[in-house]
Amino acid sequence: MLRERLEQLARNKDAAARSELIRTLGAEYANPSSPDPTPMERELFSALVLDVFHQLDRPTRYDLVVRLARTNRITSPLADRLAQEDYELSEPVLEFSPTISQQALRTIVTSRSDRHRSAIARRPDLPEDLVDTMIARSGRGVTHVLLTNPATRFSPRAILALLIFANVEAPVLAGIARRALQDPVFHADLCTILEAQCPLVPPELARAMEAEDLEPLARRALADGKALDINVNGQTMSYHEAHVQIASGELSFDSILLTLIDQNRQDACVWLIARKIGLVESTIAKILRSEADSAVTNMMRETGIEYRTFRKFLEARCVWFDKSPRTIPDEVLRFRTGRRAPSV
Repeated sequence: MLRERLEQLARNKDAAARSELIRTLGAEYANPSSPDPTPMERELFSALVLDVFHQLDRPTRYDLVVRLARTNRITSPLADRLAQEDYELSEPVLEFSPTISQQALRTIVTSRSDRHRSAIARRPDLPEDLVDTMIARSGRGVTHVLLTNPATRFSPRAILALLIFANVEAPVLAGIARRALQDPVFHADLCTILEAQCPLVPPELARAMEAEDLEPLARRALADGKALDINVNGQTMSYHEAHVQIASGELSFDSILLTLIDQNRQDACVWLIARKIGLVESTIAKILRSEADSAVTNMMRETGIEYRTFRKFLEARCVWFDKSPRTIPDEVLRFRTGRRAPSV
């Protein structure tokens, strides 16, 4: 059945058919239950995707990127090519790909935005020299991601840079304390620097280290605490994987949204809604924080959710943004009947 479908799509020269063909091939190829490809199959598939990628529609490109991001079934040239796309398409590859080359990562770290560097900072395989470069070139948001990534290893030079920032930036100081509590190697390196009477160590950190009481400092940590995974029915997946499963019909948008609400994952809800209706996250967050209940109703209607899910979402919104729940019945009624109030 699958073979017949692929042959039918291959005979169709229409651009939409080409996108569907590559999407179907990609889903089958990346399926973890299918046998591992031979080196020849890996080369051929990667070459095919490289050849036609620019011709595919954006949903297909995103679907491919997410399905292939975690796998070692593609070549480094293909992973490097996918990493050159705009941030929304390249983020899963930057964060997860085991086949992207170190040279590609270095180029992106030195030439792209802090959003790109933040995605790379979450990787589990960062060499120390790349960490050094990110700390030197990035804003503090990237620094916080590195401090909260348990796989990050900091060179003595990187730690000294962090201590310089910590003297004038309380969030970095808090992040260092938090890391020292969680990472024995990092803690030992800090002790070595402290014993050498390094003048770069902030006095507050030195006192906390000497008293073995880092908890108060660590509680101030303002690091980017966004969890990167979603747990649904015992299955852990990234935001991106959840989005693809929604698009492919494997999971419903409602089920994912309700799961995130139950987990109090405001950040993930905003991300998911933004992906669903094609708006940037900052716009979604602004609408949710506003007093325009009707604008929220109009926006959420675009997601296609059921009214029961909408009610749960409104209840969560009231908690997140300290809003009164008194308008919820009216907005749910408006949502169910399809009446649209003008957005403000």
